[in-house]
Formats: sequence, C-alpha cells, structure tokens
Amino acid sequence: MLVTQYMTGVPIANQVRVGGERPVPSWGWTRSVDAFLDHILKYRSPETYDDYARTLGGKMRLDQRKRHSKVPELGRFEGKDVAAITREDVAKCVAEVCDRAHRTGGHLKSVLGSMWTFLADDCRREETSVVPNLLLRLKTPERRRPAIVRDTPDIIALFEDDSEDPNRDVPSPARLGRALAIAQSGAMKEAAALSIELLAGSLQRRRAVIGSHRAEFRVMGDWEDQSADILWSIPPFMRKRSNRRRAHLPHKIVLVPPTVLAVRRLDNLAGDQAYYFPVRAGADKKTKNPHADPSFINHALQFLPGAEMSCHAWRRGFASHGQRELGLDLVEIKMILDHSEGAPPSDVTAGNYALDPLLERKRQILLAWSEWLEKRVQEAIAADPGLLDVEALKDAIYFGRYGKPRPDHRASPLLDAAE
Repeated sequence: MLVTQYMTGVPIANQVRVGGERPVPSWGWTRSVDAFLDHILKYRSPETYDDYARTLGGKMRLDQRKRHSKVPELGRFEGKDVAAITREDVAKCVAEVCDRAHRTGGHLKSVLGSMWTFLADDCRREETSVVPNLLLRLKTPERRRPAIVRDTPDIIALFEDDSEDPNRDVPSPARLGRALAIAQSGAMKEAAALSIELLAGSLQRRRAVIGSHRAEFRVMGDWEDQSADILWSIPPFMRKRSNRRRAHLPHKIVLVPPTVLAVRRLDNLAGDQAYYFPVRAGADKKTKNPHADPSFINHALQFLPGAEMSCHAWRRGFASHGQRELGLDLVEIKMILDHSEGAPPSDVTAGNYALDPLLERKRQILLAWSEWLEKRVQEAIAADPGLLDVEALKDAIYFGRYGKPRPDHRASPLLDAAE
C-alpha cells in the first residue's frame, strides 16, 4: 500500500475507499459441493454419498458426467463463493424448505452443517475462508401442527380402540402373521419371499439383508442337520455408522428355525454367486452395488394383499410387541436391532472391555420371537383360509402390482384385499 501511495499519490487511508477491498480467497458453490462429496465418497458409505448428492445436486456416483437435481431452494447459492454465504442465508434457505416439507428441511440442515464443517477444516480454511462453527446450533423452524378437533367429549372413548400408531408404522400382530404367511405360501417369487423370511426372522436392516454374503453365515453344528442354528456375522460396513460404540466390529446374531431353512434355500438359489441377492445386470453395466438394491425388499413387501408394510415396520413390530408379548426390556431389544448392542454409546466398559457378543441370549430372544411369529401365522390362516390358495394369492399380488387382473387366470377372491 505504501508503494501504491508513492506511485499514485493516493494516501493509504483512502486506498480502500478508492480501489475497493480485495475479496478473500474462497471456493465457488459448485466446487465446494464437489469437493465435499468427494470426501464423503472416500470416507463414508456409497448410500450416504447418494443421499447427500441428491440433496446438494452433486455428481452421480456411476456416471460423473451427470448430476442429480438438487433441492430447489439451494439455487440461490449458485455462482456465489461459500465465504460470502452467511449463517442467516442458510437459515432462510432451511426455513423455506421446512415450510414446504419439514423433514426435507431438517435433513438439508444436517447435510449443510456437515458440508460447512468440512469447508472450515484447518487444512482447507486458507482456501475457502469459511468461518469455523458458522452453522453450529442452527435450528430448524418448529413443525406446524394441525388443529386437534375432538369428536366426542368422552375422554375414555379415545382409549377404547387399542390400535397401533399409524404414523410410526407399527404393524399389528395379525398383519405380521399375514405377511409371513403369504411369503411362506409359494405365491411369490422365491428370492422375494426369502428376503421377507430373512427380514422377519433376523430383524436386521434392509441393507444388511439384501447385501448378505455367503461368507457371513456359519452353521453352528452339523451341516446335515437342517435345523442347526446359523451364526450371521454382519460386517461393520453393513452396520449403521457410529464412532462411539463398537462400530468397527461385526454385529452377530444367531438365526433359529424356520429362518435357518430360508438361509439354506438362499444358499442353494445363489448357485456360484457370492451374494444371496446378486444384482441383475449385464457384465458391462455399472451398478451401485454388487448385490441387489435394498429397495428390492420394499417392492416385495409393497404388494402383499392386506399386509402391505415397510421394512422398518418389522423392526418396530418386534420392539413394540416384544415388550408387551414377550416381556423383553429395551436392552434386549437393542441387542437384536443393532442399536449400540444394548449399551449406552458413551459406556467405556461396554465399548472397550465387555466385548462378548452374548450369542446365547440373542438366540433365546430370536427363538421366542420366531415361536410367537409362527403362532400369528397360524392365526392369520385360521382367520382367512384363502391364504392357502396359492393361485388366488398370485392373482391378488399381480393385481396390487399392476392394477389389473392376471392374464389367463381366474378371478381372485383376494382382489378386494389388494385394492
């Protein structure tokens, strides 16, 4: 600035006003998104990358020349440097998304918080000029609640119907039994039916079920014994990410009859394939995973006549009915659902010392669950003998999937349930 004063005659005090202040170095929005997603692809799971890329409009994982469509409200940041984006700008963007879809807005706030933490890291702050902790404790607007209108002044009437909460997707025992009865009937394609049976008997997440690999299963006894228990060791990369509770170790559960028969059928059905649900694609076609997409099991559950549900509904059903029907406590439920193996995430003893997988107790829990579930199957068949009619079930599943009767087949008495 002193040299500029000698050459131009403009005093140092006036140079900023005359020439303007030099902008700080920073990255543009698109470059920041791409750098952040490259980091996610390197250190996180492929599913996390796909989720963040769909939110931010990043590159597609299988074809880097194409980009996902982003959340529309993020268009305001296009062409801007991230150092010029203020906390208030992000807050207004999140508020607009929440006003349109509150859950989407909450997820966007989480993704942007992670991205800003990445940009403000010490190793790249000189290039981005992003202030550390800029979005720390940024809150989403409160969710708007509909007005509550009571149709009856009798408060006791509100508790007469002991139904499950539909917002939490907790299926009734009858619906669980009906779904498993349809899967065991032979009316579905074998792979789809077996995915439901493995989900129902193991209660693991859909990604672990569909990504199950032959090497993860070990018979606990003689192979010739068809009823021998099977140990399923779910690898860390198939578990939900956690940095505080043994996430680097496999999650082990003991499968019991009749789930072990489903695993044996999967092993035979896979042939020379390593994955029990291999991807259906040509050798020259890129796929996200070497196994089928996790949505495979969603489609299998979506068209069960009179028993449609989500994958997580099975886990909620086990947690809810397990407490009431089987007398399980929350620690035992967490042991099966892979929720920190039943211990608090900050428990030093459980995280670093008490590392026994408690296989015998897990076996007892799943055995009690399987027996309870089998009773619900028999009750469902007794309530609706049509569940034994394979052709009728095929007609109903076809009608639910395509919205029209199955060609060249008789009309099904279960079409009403499919509708």
